[in-house]
Amino acid sequence: MILDRLNKKLVEVVKNKAAEKSVEISEEILNQIYFEINDEESHGDYSTSCALKLAKTFSMNPREVAESLVEHLTLPSIKSLAVEGAGFINVYLTSNEKSLLLKEIVKLDSEWGKNEKNKGKILIEFVSSNPTGPLHVGHGRGAILGMALSNLLENSGYKVTKEYYVNDAGRQISILISSILVKAYIKNFNIDGMYEGSYIHELAQEFSKDHGKVDIALKSEELSDDKEKALDQISEYFQTNHANEWEAAKNFSVANILDTIKQELHSFDIVHDNWFHESSLGSIQDSDSDLSKSLSAIEKAGHTFSRDDAIWFRTTEFKDDKDRVLLRENGEPTYYLTDVGYHKNKIDRDYDLCINIFGADHHGYITRLTAAFDVMKSKEQEIEFMLYQLVNLYEDGNKRAMSTRKGEFYSLEELRKELGPDVIKFFFLEKKSDHPMDFDINLAKDESKNNPYFYSQYAHVRCCSILTKKNFDPDIQVDDKEIEKNFDIVNKLLNFPHFLERYTDERSPHSLVHYVKDLSAAFHTFYEQNPVINDEEKIENSRLLLTLATRVVLANSFRILNVKPLEKM
Repeated sequence: MILDRLNKKLVEVVKNKAAEKSVEISEEILNQIYFEINDEESHGDYSTSCALKLAKTFSMNPREVAESLVEHLTLPSIKSLAVEGAGFINVYLTSNEKSLLLKEIVKLDSEWGKNEKNKGKILIEFVSSNPTGPLHVGHGRGAILGMALSNLLENSGYKVTKEYYVNDAGRQISILISSILVKAYIKNFNIDGMYEGSYIHELAQEFSKDHGKVDIALKSEELSDDKEKALDQISEYFQTNHANEWEAAKNFSVANILDTIKQELHSFDIVHDNWFHESSLGSIQDSDSDLSKSLSAIEKAGHTFSRDDAIWFRTTEFKDDKDRVLLRENGEPTYYLTDVGYHKNKIDRDYDLCINIFGADHHGYITRLTAAFDVMKSKEQEIEFMLYQLVNLYEDGNKRAMSTRKGEFYSLEELRKELGPDVIKFFFLEKKSDHPMDFDINLAKDESKNNPYFYSQYAHVRCCSILTKKNFDPDIQVDDKEIEKNFDIVNKLLNFPHFLERYTDERSPHSLVHYVKDLSAAFHTFYEQNPVINDEEKIENSRLLLTLATRVVLANSFRILNVKPLEKM
């Protein structure tokens, strides 16, 4: 890639200059010796401010440094160099070099933008919604974000494993099972806080058909007035008096809801490599279980203490706001220890980096999980967290409800059936994940340039339409002036791999969406001002080359975003 060649030459020239002046350049300064991509044609294709950073080392003013470097910055691809302002170096490429690079894009096709620079194994945990009901649109944002980030990382050379953590052993599962059993066997029994909605009634009916009649002696008037205590009493009743039905309902409910979740994710082309069940973490009484091994690791590191017969992790030593209980006084693990045990399992699977994509309501988990991870990990292992805000769904100015337990939520499936999966993906990825998102259903349906998904797809469709009428011929020369006058679109196409590197490092799929929007707008402007099918052969060939390269880059961008590029609309 041209930018890599320019950077290599720049570093070489700087090192030679340092040797000439008998000075040493620190690694810190060397890391700042590079060209940046320009947005404005007047500043050249690339520029560098390295002279300002080298001035002190070379005991020269920045402009003198720039002028001394420019003398030796010679490459066949460089048309001219200019020193501007305090010492900025601007580089202008030859139009022939740009044409050759555009042809390289066409030649590489689906490989353009990929690189193998990065190595290592990454585990990305995302979605991990409790299997207590269908996915709602808020869950969809995390799912879409996780898949796009996985694609970005894989595109950059990492080996990525996509994982869903199935919470099949927590209190919410107990409330789900109680809700199914109550709906299956007790009439007119309504306790606030139980799961509701048509899917609960359907599961309850299906379960009762397969398991016959069961005599239930549970009465609502005998339960606590405290809602949460009442829910726990219902669960305790079923587990004590109807253990077989409880276990059967648990297996039945979790399996059915997980199947629903998997099907919906697959409808969005979101596929996890692993489905890790919380129940597989084992028992704290088993010394070989992940729970026991994680507790033991933290104890051996000297970060635990006992109080009130419970075992605590001194997480305040790791900037947590308070210490956390690992093992309750009754010997049962806390939810926190369960999460720690899961991360111990991740560590033992020898991933270099673990990325957790959580909803913003899990912000408090970051410090405590990082503390445990850092205590248990090997030296080179790291953990990252990405938070996403939930989605506010609007139609005709009215906000849709999202409550899962009450069964009033607008499911991801309903939204998909109304709009199709790809427009949802594009909209969900458009805004930075940690910013709240208002999703306008009316805008998503709009087939005009106001709809960024439609406008971006239309650019790809236009490329495809043109190229069905006339093909680019690499044997025909291109017109240098045509390449030069389309700086904006050429700049975006040639530097696509570097933009992808940046978005990967920043963990910012939303930046790729904005790149697609900008490239699409640039192509629409190019198309409207420059008839591609032209009587002048060289001009036509130049415009066909730009069209074909745009199609390649848009298609590759859509692929990373997990969106299918359309050829017709």
